[in-house]
Amino acid sequence: MKLISSTPTMLEKLQQANQIAQQIQETEIQRYVLKNPQKLDAEMLRLVADQWLARNKAKHKLPFWHANQNVIFPPPLSVEQASSEITANYKAQIFARNFGNAPCADLTGGMGLDTWALSKVTDSVKYIEQNSNLAAVAKYNFEVLEKQNIKVLNENSVLFAQSANKAIRNFYIDPHRRDDAKNKVFKIEDCEPNLLSIKHLLENYMVKFSPMLDIKLAVEQLGKSITEVHIVALENEVKELLFISQKAKIESKTSIHCVNFLPNSQPQLFTFDYKGEENSIIKYSQPSTYIYEPNATILKAGAFKSIAAQFGLAKLAPNSHLYTADSLVENFAGRSFVCETVCKFDKKEILSKLPTPKANISTRNFPLKPEEIKKKLGLQDGGEYYLFATENMDKQKIVLVCRKSIQA
Repeated sequence: MKLISSTPTMLEKLQQANQIAQQIQETEIQRYVLKNPQKLDAEMLRLVADQWLARNKAKHKLPFWHANQNVIFPPPLSVEQASSEITANYKAQIFARNFGNAPCADLTGGMGLDTWALSKVTDSVKYIEQNSNLAAVAKYNFEVLEKQNIKVLNENSVLFAQSANKAIRNFYIDPHRRDDAKNKVFKIEDCEPNLLSIKHLLENYMVKFSPMLDIKLAVEQLGKSITEVHIVALENEVKELLFISQKAKIESKTSIHCVNFLPNSQPQLFTFDYKGEENSIIKYSQPSTYIYEPNATILKAGAFKSIAAQFGLAKLAPNSHLYTADSLVENFAGRSFVCETVCKFDKKEILSKLPTPKANISTRNFPLKPEEIKKKLGLQDGGEYYLFATENMDKQKIVLVCRKSIQA
């Protein structure tokens, strides 16, 4: 196990590249590379392009890091694969809530964003990264960001876990999800490290997996120590799945937490469990005054009956995943609409209900895709009207003509 020391030559080059990248941030990077006005050598030109691209990717995703002009970014792909600051801070909060503020280790340090977030809620963090270049840049950035409770180690995560013994009880893991050919993978056994082969070494852990992973299968594979699963989305796009494991706390049921961060960074929250989902009894109804569309985390989690039961809604049809009620419910985990009318899937009838040739089209349990419907109806995207092409409880194909409710 060795502590990383700075590599002045490499860091100096990266610092220089970062400075140039910021000077040309308003320049189109491909044109700059082609013209190479400063006559940079090939290595420096590549480093400048990487810093320019990485900084642009980080502008909205990592605003705190981006605002610090001294921060050096890893290659653009690493920035792309990193958590956002919003999700990193959320992970740190639930990590501390479950495991407290005791010293912990991030077994897959990477860019270091999650380590940085964990350092704000724990006494200390060991950052483990076997890629020496990534580790060196992370060490430099932690110093720039004045994080003094992070120790950077250039170490293989499995070897570290084997040697940690009881010195560290709490671990964070974000397994690498690309194979040797750089193809994306998502199954637990295909990621590196393979958590299934090392979980016996870890007393408590939080692991981040791809949104593509089957949640129920993952819980079955990881075992009864999984106490919580978090499905995390940004602006209705699921970004990551988090699994919390505590060996000393075997639960009879695993709680599923759905969180969708809205554009204003406020979260939509919903919690359920699969036993409750199986046992929920819900009713079906024809479309009423209000239509409710669950956010992407609800759909990924499979909380199709729980969402109706908790909010007192009726479902339009077993496989349509749209809901209805006579009244407007507060804090719904998704979007709510006023249903102005219900049409058959008939061009003349639908267009007669739309005052403009614009609409936002969605499909639920319907044979045509939104683009096909838009073309068939001759509509443009946008406007204040929303069309939901779906199936009702009588298995009839219908189109709901809606507008957003006041609190949607």
